[in-house]
Amino acid sequence: MSRNFHNIVSFLESHDLKYDAIPDKSVILLNITGKQATYQMLIKVEDGRHVQVFGVSPISVPEGARSDIAVAIAAANYGLIIGKFELDMSDGEVRFHVALPFDGELPGHDVLSRVVLTPIAMLDKYMPAFLAVIYGNEVPAEAVACVEASGA
Repeated sequence: MSRNFHNIVSFLESHDLKYDAIPDKSVILLNITGKQATYQMLIKVEDGRHVQVFGVSPISVPEGARSDIAVAIAAANYGLIIGKFELDMSDGEVRFHVALPFDGELPGHDVLSRVVLTPIAMLDKYMPAFLAVIYGNEVPAEAVACVEASGA
């Protein structure tokens, strides 16, 4: 297990988070419960280069709503400072992706905390907009604007 991979495992353990580590693939899998849902997390470490964190929504977007969710995601992504939403048009998976480049050693736990928890915070914030589009036939840009205006 690489030193950076071990640092992430140490971070997760210090926050009492249960995980499955796949050291030979430099991947860690875990579930984290937010305010809106329980999200699957995937953390991938490319040693000495970057760490990627993916938070995956438990909801698969129905095929008929994917183009509207793509518009909602474009609206949500516009202006984001850290990370981005992604939609897999083939299966409806929605996820939030954060990458942290680093040279040599991973930053400390305070930075890792922000990198690991940002996908959950963003999925929690925007999940009501995505659900309103999928199940409430809301206009994508309006649903996103409503969530952003609420300050949630």
